[in-house]
Parts: sequence; C-alpha cells; structure tokens
Amino acid sequence: MKKYIITGKSSQETAASMLNKPQNRREVTEPLAKAFGAKFIEFLYLNHPDFDFMCIVMAQNDEDVAAVTNLIFASGAFDSFNWHRAFEAPEWKKVYEIASDKMASYVSAKQKATED
Repeated sequence: MKKYIITGKSSQETAASMLNKPQNRREVTEPLAKAFGAKFIEFLYLNHPDFDFMCIVMAQNDEDVAAVTNLIFASGAFDSFNWHRAFEAPEWKKVYEIASDKMASYVSAKQKATED
C-alpha cells in the first residue's frame, strides 16, 4: 500500500453542522475509506489558515485516492480538498535512483540552446 496525505479546509456549512451536532468524523467516514480499500493512519484537525483538516491514509493507488477525494470535495463539505502521495525516505531514494539511471537521455533547454 502507498501513503497519502489529504488536506482540506472545511466549508462554513460543515462548521455550522458540527456546531449543531458535534460528530467524530473519523468514525463516520471510516466506512467510506474501507469502501476504497484505504485505511486511516492519522485523522487530525488543525488551526492552520489554509487547511483545518489533515489525514494520512494508506491506499492501493492514486486512482482510488483521487476518486474518494473528488467524491468528498463534490459533497460541499470542504472549500478545498487536496491529496498528495507521500514517500518514505527509502522510497524517495528509489525515485532518485531511477532518475539517476536515466539522466543521460535528458537534454535541458539550456543545453539545447548552446548546441551548434
């Protein structure tokens, strides 16, 4: 499974709904995560100016995470809702190893401009 970070900024409607009926949204949304084969690792609320929700999720692939985040954003519960693939240090090293192995085939625009 792959690790993802999801961030969102709750809508005013969501804040009003939570005031009217406080809820543990992790418990409420757990079945949705399971429906997409995902598992919450962290489920946090923050006092950040750009986002007030963040979770870390383990999921099978980008497509599933894109689908579930689009579904949630379409609900209107968030003014913004974004996902990011997260890499552990050994995974990130592997990304650079792949790039390093293939870097000889890349020609930058600057290099191309200086060729005769």
